[in-house]
Amino acid sequence: MIGILLLFMSTSEFRVRSVEVMGNEYFKESAITKIMLTKTKNFIRKGVFNESVFNGDIKAVENLYIYEGFVDVSVDHSLRYDSTEMRIDITLQITEGKQHFVQNIKFEGNEVFTAEFLAQELTMEPGEIFDPRKMTADNYVIRYLYDNLGYADVKVESEYRLEDESVRVTHGIEEGKKQYVGKIEIIGLKHTDTSVVMRQINMVRGDIFRYARILESQRKLYKLGIFMAIRTQIKNSTIQEHKDIQFLLREREWMAVDLRAGYGTRDRLRFGLGFTHYNMLGRAWQGKVEGKLSFIEQRVGLQITFPRAFLLPGKLGFGFFFKRLQEIGYETQSLGGNIITRFEFDASELSAKYEVERVKTYYGENDSTKSDLLHGFIVGWLRDKRDDPFYTTRGNYINTNLELKGVILPSDVDYVRPTAQIRLYKNFVGIVFASAVKTGVVTPFAPTVEVPIYKRFFCGGASSVRGYSERAIGPVDENDNPLGGRYLGEVSVELRFPIYKFVGGVVFIDGGNIWQQREEISGRLRWGIGGGLRLKSFLGSIRLDYGFKIQREADEPIGALHFAIGEAF
Repeated sequence: MIGILLLFMSTSEFRVRSVEVMGNEYFKESAITKIMLTKTKNFIRKGVFNESVFNGDIKAVENLYIYEGFVDVSVDHSLRYDSTEMRIDITLQITEGKQHFVQNIKFEGNEVFTAEFLAQELTMEPGEIFDPRKMTADNYVIRYLYDNLGYADVKVESEYRLEDESVRVTHGIEEGKKQYVGKIEIIGLKHTDTSVVMRQINMVRGDIFRYARILESQRKLYKLGIFMAIRTQIKNSTIQEHKDIQFLLREREWMAVDLRAGYGTRDRLRFGLGFTHYNMLGRAWQGKVEGKLSFIEQRVGLQITFPRAFLLPGKLGFGFFFKRLQEIGYETQSLGGNIITRFEFDASELSAKYEVERVKTYYGENDSTKSDLLHGFIVGWLRDKRDDPFYTTRGNYINTNLELKGVILPSDVDYVRPTAQIRLYKNFVGIVFASAVKTGVVTPFAPTVEVPIYKRFFCGGASSVRGYSERAIGPVDENDNPLGGRYLGEVSVELRFPIYKFVGGVVFIDGGNIWQQREEISGRLRWGIGGGLRLKSFLGSIRLDYGFKIQREADEPIGALHFAIGEAF
């Protein structure tokens, strides 16, 4: 009978009715239940009881106390099942014990470093609450200090002893002897020249042996983009106090084909095709040919990228492109080339581009044509800390550019065009709060009087201010074609929430405007508010939005429908 009851409870879905905490004094009940994943039902969660998740909650509560010095804490629990209503009541019984503080920190076996120096480098200090995590972190700190001087075989044993309400911490150190780099072997290369790999390795034979340098070398090899896997093996050398290093490399496929398809309210169907060679001539040179085709844009480009920018630790690329773009009221055809350098720092990228471009502008109504030769630089800084570029739930994204054409180089058009985008994402129990700000300015310099239309800013549309058709915000000419502006300001806020499996929803409010002159700039923006649906797919987020205009002007429609692939920001 008991077996049948246990089988019934294990196969049935019980919901949590209550969670009660007893015996707690140091932490409030709300602080304890906040860190637990097992929760009662509310409007955004089902409150289903899962035994494995609950066991993890017990461990989380124990750690909550341990990290505050209660190393003897115990957390017992009782579960009361109500099979009639399929509910479960949970009681946690906590025995906190004593809170412990660090009395002293002792070092044994150290000769290379003094105890005073080591104590200054540690995260733990005498007199503070004892947190075992800090002791573990300090173990790594000590090993890193020795590794930095070549003591690769150092051993550090960290332990603590409880005395009433105090803790004595001891770091036992076995230093070993200083080690040096022996042979460096490269294994697994099929197409890549050995010299390409050796340039990324931060050591040569006879250098002080450091594990940190090996990790840095692995990181630089991965950044080449030509290896699928990189492993290292360390062996004692035939030479005393030397270590041999083997880099075991597995090359990736040298060719990749990229096929893309999408749809948007503005360009409707669009297709993209690209061919990339990742390791030309075995030198880690990357060659790429790509094209795009849609109802408003046709583009083809060629790019060759080298892993080093001369003697600098960045990438150097040469590119050529042709682009035809059909906009509202005009069409442009661009032919040009560029030289670009990129330098990566953690999640940031600094780039500098020199570009020459011939732009022909066709105005359909009066059949006029204008041709400009643009000559100048573009400097950019990009920082991408998003957890996922397609389905972002947390993080931030910052992109700034300064475009300088003419001014210091000969060009038919002289202008300065700085732009900036900032996006922030926060996740609150499955609901994503997303916000974005976009600004831009374009200023002509003599002899240029008027900024060409293809370098002006436009506002309104599926990825701008929703509720308005494409480029509908701002002044128009006599044919109702948008004229654009020299100043841009946009702001957007979204709440993204799940509905069912791969279907989600959003509510949003967008604001933006453009201005021709600095004197016209004001806080008045055109606003749109609305909602939409999201469908997760292998192409990205398929979205359908409808926005309503706020304070719409005479003869304006009430709103606009937008369909696109990819989030608005």
